[in-house]
Amino acid sequence: MTSSPGVAVAADEELGRLVEACQAQDAAALRELYRRMSPMLMGVALRLLRDRPQAEEVLQEAFLQVWRNAARFDRARGSAKAWMIGIVRYRALDRIDSERRQPANGGEIPDIAAEMPVAVEDGRALAACLGELPEHWRRAVVLSFVDGYSHSEIAERTDTPLGTVKSWISRALGALKRCLER
Repeated sequence: MTSSPGVAVAADEELGRLVEACQAQDAAALRELYRRMSPMLMGVALRLLRDRPQAEEVLQEAFLQVWRNAARFDRARGSAKAWMIGIVRYRALDRIDSERRQPANGGEIPDIAAEMPVAVEDGRALAACLGELPEHWRRAVVLSFVDGYSHSEIAERTDTPLGTVKSWISRALGALKRCLER
């Protein structure tokens, strides 16, 4: 059973208030953020790293970054949930990139790095290619791949037919692939 949009908005608002409380060094707010978000964020780290000890380290580093950089959170740019997912993703990708540059296994590239569609150092190229997409395509891709929404959740959130959302994402991914191949 999925939660209603009103419940999701209220949860996003509460997470935003907790991050803002961290700006004032409210340790209880950080503990509550950890309680609410650590299972999801651990899942993000595990999917990327495929190594529990490394995922745990990334999660700890991410919450430290949330604590230190809470003032950088801006509700106008997105939800607290998306902001925190982004922190974990970038930390995990940095870890993968670091291992690729200095492998501990005698020079082999870790499997996860080989499976990544875009290497971390190509992040600027990806950002530039995202900038070339029509706004509605870009928003659908970000909602799906950064915020973790399903196609049906995006359709509901943007008040767009499901088939249209699927088409936007498919076309956007094709355009991103062509752009990155240039």
